[in-house]
Amino acid sequence: MDERIGHEQRTKVLDLLSRALAEGYLELAEYEERMTVVTSAKTASELTRQLADLPIPFQWDPRQHRVSAMQVQATARGTVENPAAHTMATAGLVLGVVAIPMSLCLGVGALFGIAAIFLARPGLRTPTAQGKAMTGLILGCVGIVLSIGFILLAYLGDAVAA
Repeated sequence: MDERIGHEQRTKVLDLLSRALAEGYLELAEYEERMTVVTSAKTASELTRQLADLPIPFQWDPRQHRVSAMQVQATARGTVENPAAHTMATAGLVLGVVAIPMSLCLGVGALFGIAAIFLARPGLRTPTAQGKAMTGLILGCVGIVLSIGFILLAYLGDAVAA
């Protein structure tokens, strides 16, 4: 069965063709022709044909793509590290830190705190991002509590002054 391929596979084959050109296995015109075919390729066989006459170091194995797909599925299940979870955990941490001083701005800190909580949550499922995520979550909660406290303090201060 001839599988459809994506950008990752096309890029890998283009890298192999570039190496073959640099090492003198391809002429520039031939490289350009093959590059055109690779960039418009839809299936794995189209890619392997472009490398078929080159030495073994320049061969591409479409089965490597299957491993990549399995890794993507494992990432979705949380068994492999998820870079998006790291990014969101870091954003949650930053927003949690910002929520604390912004709580003096009567409610603005609560908004940052809420955003920190929502962004930190995916990181709780990723072992190496849990620390950042938990810290962002806690600081977000503290920012919300402080914002509510300062709002109440401002309200009670106005009530006592009146």
